[in-house]
Amino acid sequence: MTLQQHNPPHPGALIQRTYIDPFKEVTGNKVADRLGVARSTFSRLLNGISDVSPEMAVRLSGVLGGSAESWLSLQDSYDLWKARQIVDVKKLNPIDFSKVA
Repeated sequence: MTLQQHNPPHPGALIQRTYIDPFKEVTGNKVADRLGVARSTFSRLLNGISDVSPEMAVRLSGVLGGSAESWLSLQDSYDLWKARQIVDVKKLNPIDFSKVA
């Protein structure tokens, strides 16, 4: 059984809160430069407008640490939580495969 996180943060919010806000010398622009991406690209991630792509996950791993898989997992958790807010599974009819010929 998978444990569901209640209202997980967007990875950009987590980056802002963990890697930028606590440090005077670290800014979004500095991180973007280290990542080798446009500052506007990183700003969209920080503001939750863009998501962590596999390429960005590799870059984040190289600059901020953690594995690329962990960055993608954070994005997946956020995306699944959002989807569960809008999809009503009670209105879906499961297939009983034991009765399918």
